[in-house]
Amino acid sequence: MKKLMAGYGEKIINPPLGIELTGYGFYLERKANYINDDLKVRSLSIYNGKERCILISCDLIGLDINFSDKIRNEISKEFNLPFSNIMISSTHTHTGPTTMKLRGCGEIGEMEKEYLLKLNSFIKESVKNALNSEKESEFFAGFETIEPIGFNRRNGTFFPVDPLLKVGIFKRDKEKIYLINYACHPVILGKGNFISADWPGGVIRKIEKDGNYCIFFQGFCGDIDPVTNKNRWGKGTKEDIELYAEIIKNRVSKIEKYAFFVDSDIKCFYEKILLPLKIPKKEEIKLEKEKLLKKNDNPEWKKFLDDWEKEAIEKYDELRNNPYIEFPIHFISIGELKFIGLAGEIFCEYDLNLRKDFQNLFTFGYTDGVIGYIPTKDAYKIENDYACYLAPKIFSIFPFSSDIEDIILEKLKEKVVSYF
Repeated sequence: MKKLMAGYGEKIINPPLGIELTGYGFYLERKANYINDDLKVRSLSIYNGKERCILISCDLIGLDINFSDKIRNEISKEFNLPFSNIMISSTHTHTGPTTMKLRGCGEIGEMEKEYLLKLNSFIKESVKNALNSEKESEFFAGFETIEPIGFNRRNGTFFPVDPLLKVGIFKRDKEKIYLINYACHPVILGKGNFISADWPGGVIRKIEKDGNYCIFFQGFCGDIDPVTNKNRWGKGTKEDIELYAEIIKNRVSKIEKYAFFVDSDIKCFYEKILLPLKIPKKEEIKLEKEKLLKKNDNPEWKKFLDDWEKEAIEKYDELRNNPYIEFPIHFISIGELKFIGLAGEIFCEYDLNLRKDFQNLFTFGYTDGVIGYIPTKDAYKIENDYACYLAPKIFSIFPFSSDIEDIILEKLKEKVVSYF
């Protein structure tokens, strides 16, 4: 059996207290008063003697494409690695600092800009630590359906959800490195004024108690919330996180018992495709704003819509002439395992669809940037759907065309078949 080299590195990335937190609603002005648990960047390097790839996970809500491209380019040059071999993802915690533009949901001010500069160096330091700690490893993987810790927040049921826990285990001489992939929004703790990695952080702490290392990658959770939000929205506790961590840790142990050996062959591919936008007539922008204002007279809502209308008018001609957004898609295969990273809040149905054609599939959301929600075609049939029609006003300006599901899945399946 041919072995791989695997290395792990991490760095605490807590922001300064007083920084604005992001997520949960418009103009909340949540400020970080204390550290509930540390945010970290974690890096995993994998080398087979010829090809090396780096998987990076940050305890953050997300990063924009420009920042992701910049840091990946710097890592590529500094450590002599192909750009396509570097994948950077976020766990999507909502109790972390503002790190990308989300209209009304956190402002990028001077403190946030300074934090992003430091984050850049922290990420590179974690990569350096991973590379310097590479050791001979045997790589195993396994998949198991677990008791779902999330539900579909769009319909309030457990269908569709993705209950599959995906685990990689790098067995080194004295310890193991666990790679965990599961899909559920990290929003257990609600609108607190503190820093926390939410439930993914709890899972990592639980697994690392045995003296091992763990890196977590958020799955396609765009429509999945934790069950605690079904019972009592935003009022989850540390005990809930402990419960979820215990469920996943127990299932990881079972997966490890039946895990299969993974071959050392590594292939990497990265591309940006174009997703079409649905651009309204210019006069429809004001009409839509007026329609939305009638539904809510909250001054913060008006402030949000005023800001959206202003940017929509300013950029209208540019977008009308070029109605597309670049969308990164990233593939890494290790042996028979396939890792797909996409730059958005992907609905879980994308994973369920892809698994009909491909086995041994890991799916990472919030990867190499975030451009917004990536809904299914059917979601666009629902008038005023949040993910389809309101979220684009938060992330950018205009909604995507309803055929993006077909475009993305067709491209993914074409590339997986042809490249891997």
